[in-house]
Amino acid sequence: MHSAYELIAAAASRTPGQPALVDDLTGLSFTYGELLDEVDAVAAALAERGVARGMRFATVLPNNIEHCLTILALARLGAVPALMNVRLPPGELAQLMDQAGVVGALLLPDPTLVAATREVVGSSGTVLCAGGATEGAEAFGECRGDVDSLPPVPEVERDELAYIFYTSGTTGLPKGVLLSHKTTLPRIVWISALTGVRAGTHTRTLGMAPLSHAIGFYGNFLMSLAYSGTYFTSSALDPESLLSCIERNEISLVFTVPTFYFALMSAPGYRPERLSSIRNLMWGGATIRPDLLRSINEDLDVTTSHLYGTTETMVSLYNHAPGDEPTRLQPGLFSSVRLVEFGGGPDDLVGVGEEGELLISAASDTIFDGYLDMQDETAGKVRDGWYHTGDTFRLRPDGDLEYSGRVDDIIRSGGENVHPDEVEAALSDHPAVGGLGGVGFPDDYWGEMVVACVVCDDDTSVAELDSWCREGPLADYKRPRGYLMLESLPRNAANKLLRTELRMIDPGILQRI
Repeated sequence: MHSAYELIAAAASRTPGQPALVDDLTGLSFTYGELLDEVDAVAAALAERGVARGMRFATVLPNNIEHCLTILALARLGAVPALMNVRLPPGELAQLMDQAGVVGALLLPDPTLVAATREVVGSSGTVLCAGGATEGAEAFGECRGDVDSLPPVPEVERDELAYIFYTSGTTGLPKGVLLSHKTTLPRIVWISALTGVRAGTHTRTLGMAPLSHAIGFYGNFLMSLAYSGTYFTSSALDPESLLSCIERNEISLVFTVPTFYFALMSAPGYRPERLSSIRNLMWGGATIRPDLLRSINEDLDVTTSHLYGTTETMVSLYNHAPGDEPTRLQPGLFSSVRLVEFGGGPDDLVGVGEEGELLISAASDTIFDGYLDMQDETAGKVRDGWYHTGDTFRLRPDGDLEYSGRVDDIIRSGGENVHPDEVEAALSDHPAVGGLGGVGFPDDYWGEMVVACVVCDDDTSVAELDSWCREGPLADYKRPRGYLMLESLPRNAANKLLRTELRMIDPGILQRI
């Protein structure tokens, strides 16, 4: 088995002078040779602070050089990065750190988050801040050690834990997805097979998709570096900055969510020539609008690919030439899939033209090893040797699959998963709210817009409800972008909220934020 560090070390042996990492905002850059030296220095410092093989270390940062260096330094030691969403509130992040049993963390210099992290890891834990020292934390820039004191590069085992990623759980608290070393190479190889990325092609990748997401980590960061490409970190979010980044750096590969492409091509400063360097344009995490896909194909000379997968499975379905059928997909190289009746097992196959739930064989090396401290959740998703995705597809006569929606109620908004319970909890304490339900509505920008369906006093405004959410603990990306003010909520005989009926309400009465 090869760790991420070994893949980068191999690239450094091939192309030591090739640019490896470039921070678009600061201009800081490393060749492969320089990158390996810097990673070793950071790893030595972490080792001096007690970080060792098998220990877990949280990273809570946007995409920047410090984040990349720390991930690779932990891999050098055989330690386990727990990659957490920087957009989550400090209290939730602290819960995740405590659950994972981390011995340290790399953070933004947020005093509240630093204090919460320090409480979790104790006085002996290592807390680093990108951007300078903060009370309770060291400055990452000063974290460099004696490389001569480094232990040998560990020979990792295939089933040894490599990473912890997080995905939304049914209770609102993200689930820790356990990924062993055996998943790393197949995930990278399969994505490279779709894109044509090879050693020597010098792919210039936009590192905009978060490293805490499987797309950003495997499909952008590791794939680019494993094949001697250049990875450009960018934590900018506004479309003009991203257009400039792509144009200035001659970016050739972009892999992110459809929301990003909609934002770019809707920006006032958009012109097709500003994206002319892109050769491979991929998306995942949500479906793409047919008219947006047509615009991409008309404006740009690119290879487009829709890649379907989850954090637990990585890429399982793909369409390498979507054309006018963006929801049409076929099984991937490392995936064995079945479409079965809702609530059924792996042998309950649906017929042509019928809808069913997608199951993915758990025998693949790309599949996760379970959820952290959630045996029941794991058993509920992996049954009889198959992973139950919760996604609905229709079987086409040609054997391909056509995506049609979610079995469960999770809202996929802007590439993030939002559970309705979280939205409802954020508004439930408002004194004027008498009933509410969270749903997703189709949206040009978000893919699905988080919508709060609210029963409340007539004099309560949407602005007041939005202010309430902004002031509470709800992460901003989970905040409702639209409201339906209703007289009552549809419920069944068991008083269960009928979300399907909520989604059928005329969007013309939707009040947007």
